Amino acid sequence: MTRPNLLHPALIALVVLTGIYFEPLREIAFRTGLEYGPQVLVNRLRPQPIVVDVNRNITYLGSYTSVYSDVQHFQNIFYAEEPSGNRRFAPPVPVDHRKGSVIDATQPGAWCPQGTGDILPFTSRVMNVSENCLSLRVARPRNVKSDAKLPVAVWIHGGGHALGSASEVLYTPDGLVGQAAADGQPVVWVAINYRLGFFGFATSKALVDAKHTNAGLRDQRAALEWVRDNIAAFGGDPHKVTVIGQSVGASDISLQLTAFAGKRGAPFQQAIMMSGGPGLNFNTKPDLVTKNTGDIARQVGCVRNGDDQSVETLQCLREADVDLLTNISVTASRAARPPFGEGFFYPTLDGDFIQDRPSQLMRAGKFAKGIPIIASWVTNDGAWYVPPPTTTDDEVLGSFGLWLFNLAGTTKTKLLELYPTEDFEHMVQQDDGPISAQYYRAAQMNRDIWFTCPVLDFAWQYLKNGGVESSQIRLYEHNATRYAPSFGMMGVPMWRVAHLSDIPYVLNVKGLGGGADNSHPQLELSKRVSRTITKFVGTGSPEGNGSGVESWPAAFHDVGKPELSKDFPDKLSLQVVGGPYGTTPVTIAKGENPSSAAEQAVYWEKLFSRCEFINSHQMREESGV
Repeated sequence: MTRPNLLHPALIALVVLTGIYFEPLREIAFRTGLEYGPQVLVNRLRPQPIVVDVNRNITYLGSYTSVYSDVQHFQNIFYAEEPSGNRRFAPPVPVDHRKGSVIDATQPGAWCPQGTGDILPFTSRVMNVSENCLSLRVARPRNVKSDAKLPVAVWIHGGGHALGSASEVLYTPDGLVGQAAADGQPVVWVAINYRLGFFGFATSKALVDAKHTNAGLRDQRAALEWVRDNIAAFGGDPHKVTVIGQSVGASDISLQLTAFAGKRGAPFQQAIMMSGGPGLNFNTKPDLVTKNTGDIARQVGCVRNGDDQSVETLQCLREADVDLLTNISVTASRAARPPFGEGFFYPTLDGDFIQDRPSQLMRAGKFAKGIPIIASWVTNDGAWYVPPPTTTDDEVLGSFGLWLFNLAGTTKTKLLELYPTEDFEHMVQQDDGPISAQYYRAAQMNRDIWFTCPVLDFAWQYLKNGGVESSQIRLYEHNATRYAPSFGMMGVPMWRVAHLSDIPYVLNVKGLGGGADNSHPQLELSKRVSRTITKFVGTGSPEGNGSGVESWPAAFHDVGKPELSKDFPDKLSLQVVGGPYGTTPVTIAKGENPSSAAEQAVYWEKLFSRCEFINSHQMREESGV
């Protein structure tokens, strides 16, 4: 099958010959290049990046996306065939390029079907949407040889399984890749697209019977298998792959670890999970998503004989117009779960890829083992899930009621007791506007339910049930943001260090848009954080050798067998990144008074009592995690 991003061999031959034999024209290009713009000029001044996979006889044509960058980009590389027609909802079918193929990898690929338009001031405007979206992008430093065997970082984007793309401007990897090369620790970067929303997570009896469920997760796995089989041609080491996920991207890493009850291992060797664990995936039982899938089928006119679970209904959905399905499913998702439609279509139990509730699989030790982990959360991860006018207990509980709709009255009462309003009165600031302590109470509750407690539960259960040695799990709390000016312009200064805040630090983004903070201190912290990440990618440890971190204790470094019998730890260590206390290690223990100001700040979060309840059997059952 001819791919839309293949160039004719004769055309690439012409391009290469032009670059070789018309070297004298470079000076002319320099004199006249301004009329075409800097990117055209830079492409005239240096050879086009080219990768040749000699084993498969495939040539990839790349580009430099910035006149100032030494980072080579290869974009819109398909790892699977277009998932349309009978392939819609089905597991991805790997691309088999014919020998001699020349792949034009100079332009970004399409985003998988989702709502279009603007999202946030510092993110991309969603425009180029297509079902033919199962592609990835590779970035690497200049002058990388095919036998370099560089460590590989693979990015799984967040977006609530409703939004996102490997081409999102917020995920620009040039800063991370460029700095790593400058530090003498070069890496290869990969970011992947996977099916979202209705197309990625629809479910029905017919889909379950066919094992055509959780397509988005199967896409991720197929992309990681492409990396395993192909990244060596780009100078990467297929045996040294670290997967990095943010938000549901991090949650999906946990689902990849528990996939097939752990029997098939994991197609990566290390993981960094930013603001996400298996507990982020609420309501794993498929009832809600099955109903939502049937409702879409009914609106499209695909329900036959009143049975929205039938093979006939499924076939009709596969033959339906992609734009019609996108518009109807996105509209329904956003109406039910405003503003972006999160939690309407998402991973569910299917008896195949996800064989039990993820928290149960973790407790049974049914997961891929031997994967060193860094896991994290952001100080105000829950801030944007709460309406600013929140002032009452009912409104606090209602801030997550759309997602956690099965909580018992006793559970809600316990949550309110664990988060007394007076704990949050000191957070109210004059510049926030008419914001009460109840807002910050709800924000902290949302943070812990969605992010912090699931991360802690995953890390503890992974250690307790034989995943890795205690030295191979590290935690951090990110406490800095470059979005403060943007949030101010948006009228939400109370978000502070909100969800997404860690991304430009991890990726060392230099020119963050939307009025964000690109000041020297913030760029220096970004460089330091990114160095820590690449140090882990390269060596398995975030410490030392110029990473900017000399002491980052393992999360449960001195935990013995008696403690491991418990369902939640009594002591934990983590790294606090940025904020008023700087970047520093912190250790807290149940019932012990903290000594440093940073430890006091973390201890104030009451992680032991709050997360013990949120991760308890009772609340996990009601949350469906």
